[in-house]
Amino acid sequence: MKKQQILYLTLFLSALLSSHFSDAQIQWGFRAGMNMSDSKFTDADGREADRDYVVRMQIGLTLDVAVWNDFFVQPSLWYQGKGFKGNGAWPVVRGNNSEFKANLTYVVLPVNLLFKPRLGKSGRLLLGAGPYVGYGLGGSWESDAELLYGDIMVAQTEGDVRFTKDGSIGDMGTYNYGKPWDYGLGFLLGYEFIERYSIQVNGDLGLANLQYNYGDYNTGEELKNMGVGISLGYKF
Repeated sequence: MKKQQILYLTLFLSALLSSHFSDAQIQWGFRAGMNMSDSKFTDADGREADRDYVVRMQIGLTLDVAVWNDFFVQPSLWYQGKGFKGNGAWPVVRGNNSEFKANLTYVVLPVNLLFKPRLGKSGRLLLGAGPYVGYGLGGSWESDAELLYGDIMVAQTEGDVRFTKDGSIGDMGTYNYGKPWDYGLGFLLGYEFIERYSIQVNGDLGLANLQYNYGDYNTGEELKNMGVGISLGYKF
């Protein structure tokens, strides 16, 4: 599915909630937890770089809108930490075998179709899936040793992360991660009890290729976000 199609679908569902479900049964909620995130980098020959998850914080607001029986539509607004870590070559970071870690910050808007059947006397099973869009705000990087940025040695072991469409533009010591707009599909599985408290696992599968160009040159590489998180929630 194209980026514009997922973006339009997410925004349409959000608008539909505010205009057509104003009189429906709704419930606001707050969630907080941890997010294990990774970045899948594939070079032009189809080889994936070695990498590992980083653990970041995620907090957000949710809105459950009753649709029919045990089905709900749930738009959410998340402040979500993402990123990656690994050894060896990464985009624009070459010739270094020390561990490199990037901490990224996103604002994410998922819209899930949620199935909440009764499970037990005062609980509900939570099953959900739907599209999401996100926007990268910035971040930071750190390394075990000084980095080679192309053929230039960067005499520092930490710095800022920048989101960009053009990797040829940037400041020395600032790591260009990728394009700021992200989109994909998400899912959640959890349990709600006493109609207020819940615990859930959420997952995101990025579909957007975030890899930037160098001016007009397309590298043929791919960069995608993915992650799994766990959070606790409270309904007002």
